[in-house]
Amino acid sequence: MSLPAVMQHTTRAPLTEPHQASTYLSERISGPSIYNFAVCLKTSTPATSSPLIGILGSPSYPEIGYLFSPLYSGKGYATEALLAFVPALFAIMPEEQKFAEALVDTQNVASIKLLQRCGWKRWGGVQEGDYTSPLLGVRDSVCYRIAREGCDLEDMVVQGREGEGFVPDLQ
Repeated sequence: MSLPAVMQHTTRAPLTEPHQASTYLSERISGPSIYNFAVCLKTSTPATSSPLIGILGSPSYPEIGYLFSPLYSGKGYATEALLAFVPALFAIMPEEQKFAEALVDTQNVASIKLLQRCGWKRWGGVQEGDYTSPLLGVRDSVCYRIAREGCDLEDMVVQGREGEGFVPDLQ
């Protein structure tokens, strides 16, 4: 979380002090609808500490988010973590919650490809000026969703930003 490449598509600046990282992580582990995990590499010996390569979770249903170290990109770890996480999230989310969603910077190609690889579908149009990155300024985002097993995104309507009853093109 200290690397600009990790934090550039978030609303936070890189965390340069250990106490900042501790506070950030503490905020993400307490609360009724918070479901977060550390993603660590498995080590060959139990005595060896596992390196933290990312975090993945849901700060509040149905939204999910993740941060992964670029040092481990291209090895399939983020894909493996997201594929394992989604069924676990649906297992603890209220049954009436039929989907999970991720809001992604339109220029964050790696994140968009990760979601697509894991079966997520783009939902709705570009949200211009959706958030401000301390590193990149005002940014646009897109929403990606995945349906709970047995549910179909095409049968759902969007509530909120686009207006009730709006059904977006799924890409």
